[in-house]
Amino acid sequence: MIGGTHVEYDVYVKISSADVHKLGYILEVEDNLVNLRKHQDGVLRMLVTADLKDELLKLLDSLKEELNFEVLSCEVNSGSA
Repeated sequence: MIGGTHVEYDVYVKISSADVHKLGYILEVEDNLVNLRKHQDGVLRMLVTADLKDELLKLLDSLKEELNFEVLSCEVNSGSA
């Protein structure tokens, strides 16, 4: 929490449209872990709360053998949806 607000992170992942669909199904199993936001120009933006960020990054790391993607960055969300 920063200044009374909950911190959220944007996680940017380079991934194909087909693999976004598969990743979405996999992540739906993890209740309220992450929100898939936007897939544009081959990059998916996901929104995750600070307390679940490390869990999401570990899960993504474990899925690299199943899906072809690369985590590009993890940044504090600026307040955009």
